[in-house]
Amino acid sequence: MSTDYTDTLKKIKETEEATSREILERRKALEEELRRMEAESANSIAQAKAQADAYTAAEVEKARKSSQGKADALLATTNTEAKEVAAKKLDKKDLKKIIDNTLFSEFK
Repeated sequence: MSTDYTDTLKKIKETEEATSREILERRKALEEELRRMEAESANSIAQAKAQADAYTAAEVEKARKSSQGKADALLATTNTEAKEVAAKKLDKKDLKKIIDNTLFSEFK
């Protein structure tokens, strides 16, 4: 009977040790998987940030070029209109009208 008891205790002890090894191995595997997933997620976040930065820079440059183009077009139009006005010769009637409207408007 004592040998049965001893054998049972040995089997229990062996089972406990085997279970402990399995748990330890599983824990190590899970920790490694967690580390791998953390590294993948950090890499994914870094890539997304780089893509977002590149997209933002591209959109800013696109907006700058668009604004510059519009400003250049407006400047060219204004320059053309200014040249047309400067080239225009006023006759005495138009000159008198401008003088009356600007200078003598204060006295009206």
